[in-house]
Amino acid sequence: MRAMNAVVGLALAVAVARSGAGQTAAPAAGDPAVLKKSCDKGAVADCYTLASMHRRGEGAPKDASKAAGFLKKACEGGLGRACIDLAGMNRAGEGVSRDLNKAVLLLKKACDLREGEGCLQIGLMQQEGRDVPKDLGEAAAYLQRACDAGMSGGCGALAPMYLDGVRYPRDAAKAGGLLKKACDGGHGDSCVALGKLMIAGDGMAKDARGAVALYTQACNRGDARSCHELAAATERGDGMPRDAARALSLYTKGCDGGDPRSCHAQGRLVRDGAGTARDPARAATLFRKACEGGAPAGCTDLGVLTETGRGVPADVALSAALYQKACSARDARGCLQLGLLYRGVTGMVKDPFRAANLFKESCDQGDLLGCSTLATAYLRADGVGRDVDRAMALFKKTCDSGFAADCYNLGSQYQRPFGRTPDLVHAVPLYQKACAGGAAAGCYELALLHEVGNGVAKDHTKALAFLNQACTSGIQDACAKLKVLKGR
Repeated sequence: MRAMNAVVGLALAVAVARSGAGQTAAPAAGDPAVLKKSCDKGAVADCYTLASMHRRGEGAPKDASKAAGFLKKACEGGLGRACIDLAGMNRAGEGVSRDLNKAVLLLKKACDLREGEGCLQIGLMQQEGRDVPKDLGEAAAYLQRACDAGMSGGCGALAPMYLDGVRYPRDAAKAGGLLKKACDGGHGDSCVALGKLMIAGDGMAKDARGAVALYTQACNRGDARSCHELAAATERGDGMPRDAARALSLYTKGCDGGDPRSCHAQGRLVRDGAGTARDPARAATLFRKACEGGAPAGCTDLGVLTETGRGVPADVALSAALYQKACSARDARGCLQLGLLYRGVTGMVKDPFRAANLFKESCDQGDLLGCSTLATAYLRADGVGRDVDRAMALFKKTCDSGFAADCYNLGSQYQRPFGRTPDLVHAVPLYQKACAGGAAAGCYELALLHEVGNGVAKDHTKALAFLNQACTSGIQDACAKLKVLKGR
């Protein structure tokens, strides 16, 4: 595109030079009659100009059919841009009969005429299976041609094929090179993707500061998604000191730029009073903007405020509708929160079966709290048949991911199994992990085991220490037991 602009600039300079040398001034470029004569003589640029005038209805009567005819002349004369515009009219049925096959041929012709946008459009269509059969092989070839022609979107669209191992063997380094080329060309989404590779050290050395520099560069260009990533890095302290106030400012910039996830994150900080005064009403406004903009997490958090009456009037029915909207958009927390309502919240019909299905949906989408809640439902036969094996498998998953309470829950299933032999060999390390992670119930069980030497060495000192830990965390039975043991 820069090359094309340079050519146009050079042509204008030559025209001015000729005019200044005493040449007869060229007729006004906007005169349709003059343009038509010139077009009929083979001046494809004038055919294109005349087509644009008829298509927009500016300087000539609006007439899509005439526009298509002049574009056809320009395309046949070798003007790739005209082929692209005519392809768009054929796809939309504007001024011509809708003809997707003809549109594809026109885009391919534009690509062959070294018009990178034609290569990009046909590549994306084939990559996504949009209006044409999906063909990743051809898509890759056209996207590569688009990338080589300087279309940053082509490089950016080709990169995931290497990153995900689609069509090509996985090659994160190659993907990173393509993303860098796209990012340098102004493709904001590629800056975001490249930054994530740099933070993860995937295909390149870990470089959180380098990622921050990319996000900053793209955010300064006005890319709202990059502002969101920069804000998130600032909030976490990745590649820079943590700064909630600066993160809030960047989320605000992203939100104002049209990124709904930034609106949600901005609302979250405002709700929690991070980097600003706590303001649930303002947070609700931001969550609503995020929800309406297509960020389902905004619907979920607005639902939580609506359910509890924070910043907005309490309305359980409305919160259920918001959770449902979020869940339908595959927000796992939305499914979980809706399931919790169906467990019998005031104003909702209790429906354990539907609740369990929602917990499963949440868990399947990766929400560990949904998995934990589903595991409990399997143990209690609450909306699902009792299934201890499934419950234990889910508890293991959540325990391994840091849910200390579920380490205790899993340990208790080994110690007090349903119809099985107790297994303290597995239970004890789970209680230890639970206790170390802050689940006081695990500390209490360890104290009882050490008191009598069941599954562990009998140790009065350790029993007292674990009881004290459990008592401090609020387990009253531990406090009572501690008094008894200290009195011995």
